[in-house]
Amino acid sequence: MKKRICSLLLTVTLLLGLLPSAFAGYENFTAQTTYTPGQFTDVSEDAWYADNVRAAYEYGLINGQSATRFAPDSSLTVAEAIKLAACLHSIYHTGSAEFASSSPWYQTYVDYALQNGILTAARSDYTQPASRAVFASVLAASLPAEALTAINTIEDGAIPDVSMSASYADAVYLLYRAGVLTGSDSAGRFMPSSTIKRSEAAAIVTRMADPSLRRTVSIAASAELTASEIYERCMPAVFKLYSYDARGNVLSMGSGVIISANGDAVTCGHIANGVQRLVAEMMDGTKREVTIYDIDTTADISHIRVVGSGLPYLETSNEVQAGDTVYALGYPGGGSAKVTTGVVTDPKNQDYLTTLIESTASVISGNSGGALVDAQGRLIGVTVSSRGSGTPSYSVPISVLETQEGSTAVSPAVYTSTHQPDASNCYEKLYPVPDFGAVTGVPLLGSIKDRGTTYFYYRLSDLSGDGTQQLLQYYAALNQNTFYQFSDGVFTSSAGYLLSVKIVETTYRGVEALGICVSGISSQPIGGLVQAADLFCARICAYCCAL
Repeated sequence: MKKRICSLLLTVTLLLGLLPSAFAGYENFTAQTTYTPGQFTDVSEDAWYADNVRAAYEYGLINGQSATRFAPDSSLTVAEAIKLAACLHSIYHTGSAEFASSSPWYQTYVDYALQNGILTAARSDYTQPASRAVFASVLAASLPAEALTAINTIEDGAIPDVSMSASYADAVYLLYRAGVLTGSDSAGRFMPSSTIKRSEAAAIVTRMADPSLRRTVSIAASAELTASEIYERCMPAVFKLYSYDARGNVLSMGSGVIISANGDAVTCGHIANGVQRLVAEMMDGTKREVTIYDIDTTADISHIRVVGSGLPYLETSNEVQAGDTVYALGYPGGGSAKVTTGVVTDPKNQDYLTTLIESTASVISGNSGGALVDAQGRLIGVTVSSRGSGTPSYSVPISVLETQEGSTAVSPAVYTSTHQPDASNCYEKLYPVPDFGAVTGVPLLGSIKDRGTTYFYYRLSDLSGDGTQQLLQYYAALNQNTFYQFSDGVFTSSAGYLLSVKIVETTYRGVEALGICVSGISSQPIGGLVQAADLFCARICAYCCAL
């Protein structure tokens, strides 16, 4: 028979004499009000969380969203998570959770959390749904460490989807070891990016308040998956991604990866940069609109959102080492979903504009923005480029996403309208091609216009060293202005601007020079995989190729 928590609160009282002195503050968790059976019409008496909702309500920790509605499946907001942590801390230390009213309502709890070390800095996302990672971080800081003594042995790195380098790792492992968190599946996954439901929050906070409710759990070492298992488990979260111009013409086709049930996703920057519309085609054939949070053109990665909820997604990991087995998932050539297998040859390749994961997993056009996963099926990178043969291939580490800005996703058209290339650093009448001299400070040696091509020349001796720094600056400016190298050493625009750019080493009137060749093109080919090519007499490897 299911234990009723009319006796749960009694259990706390009966155990007080048995608790060690470290738990002295738990005597302050007593019933503050009475919960009437059936009070919340959306919490059935046989629901797994019913006892927890009752206890959390009687402790004065969680109220309903109305007098008769608890909303167990609704997501908890960041502000509500902070309120819970502040109340736990206050009751444990003072026996009271009385807080003054404020505007906005959560400010009084935020101030308390900042004053008492629950938060280390103010946030800007209080009204947004709280991720499980955020929830764990604030809750773990609400009680002293001695009140969260370990009852489980969880080795570092044992939780499959929580890297020890993650900012929330210490909090999550503390709560697992204390028996407050038990994992979301048989493998013990935490799912840090997913949101926390109010029913789940009720269960967790009652375990915080009552040590007798804490759970023993063990996590076995994660087994490596086969390629077919990777396909079955991961491919539903990988989608085709089509980009369109203002006239509805297809500009490019790539791939993307969903990383939360609410549709948070990632793709390449060159698929989303400068476009008017993005559409995701899921593995089951359904199509969904896509919005944009932010694009990092230097790293060639975009944080996007596939419109919808309850979507399949991949867990992420920042752990990658040379020799690890990896799998690349995407839609090469715009065709069927495909998985290729390889190994990591360099987890921190620094030959390009940003640090990349180099592997032998083959990727070709259409794989842009696809998933690079480890042997447990966790997303470690986003495929962005390869050599012409498909290997080696290069992926942006998923950790780069943590540096991106943008808390609100907007339509591609709106994002593009507010992120137009800056005309002030472009060649006159050749917008939006960036002016090499304006970008790098190298003086113009001369220029020639021959039919549809304009040539700009810069003295090689005016470049610093072997020119690497100036070239990398210019590649970054090209990418910022929607120009990427898709093939044959030619930069074309992902936004459909009918211009191309080629960089050559040549002579101008007998002087060794770097030439920037800007040509008009009659049509914009559908772009795909950036090609990683050795340019400028093989003195540098330029990260300038788009998948």
